[in-house]
Parts: sequence; C-alpha cells; structure tokens
Amino acid sequence: MKNKAIALALLLTIVGCSESNEESAAEAKKEAMMEMEKAGDATAEGYEEAKEKTVDAWDETKDSASSAYEDGKDMASDAYEDGKDMASDAYEDGKEKGADMMDAGAEKVREACIAMKKKMGGDVSECDSKD
Repeated sequence: MKNKAIALALLLTIVGCSESNEESAAEAKKEAMMEMEKAGDATAEGYEEAKEKTVDAWDETKDSASSAYEDGKDMASDAYEDGKDMASDAYEDGKEKGADMMDAGAEKVREACIAMKKKMGGDVSECDSKD
C-alpha cells in the first residue's frame, strides 16, 4: 500500500509537472509571439522613418539642384551680358583709335607732301586732301 501511495504521489507529481511544463511552454510561446510582434512593429516603424527621411533628403537634393541650376543660369546670363558690353566697348574704342590713327597718318602724309613740294618747288595746295 505504501508503494501504491508513493507511485500515486509520483504519478501526480509527473502529471502536475507535465501540466506545469505545458503551461510554461504556452506562456513562453505567448511571450515569444508578443516579442515578435513588438519587433515587427519596431521594424515597420523603422522602415517608415527611413522612407520619410529618404523622401525628405530627395526633396532637399532636388531643391538644391534646382536652386544651383537657377543660380548658374543667372550667372551665365550676367557673364554673357558683361562680355557683350565689354566687346561692344572694345569695338567702339578700336573704331575711335583706328579713326585717330587714320587721321594722324593722313596728317603725316600731308606734312610729308608739303615738305617735298617745298623742296621740289611744287604747289603745296595739291597736298590738301580732296574729300
């Protein structure tokens, strides 16, 4: 009888442990599922944050590029206008200097003509330009 009592006690302990192990396993499974769910939520939040940051960075890059393009276009236009003005000024200066040189050259030719006519006894009035 004593052996039956010990066997029964052992059987109840094993059944109790088995139920306890099943409960522990179920609890562990439940906790693991909750942790996986939290990890999934964290991953989804991280993904959304990364996506938003990427979109913001792309928008900033597009804005910067557009701004740089506009600035470059304005600078090129200003440089073109400055160059055009400089070329026009240089042309006008060259034209004036050319005219001055032509006048100076004509005067030198006239002076040389007068000097030659005086030495040779010619008519000095022939040295005046005929327009």
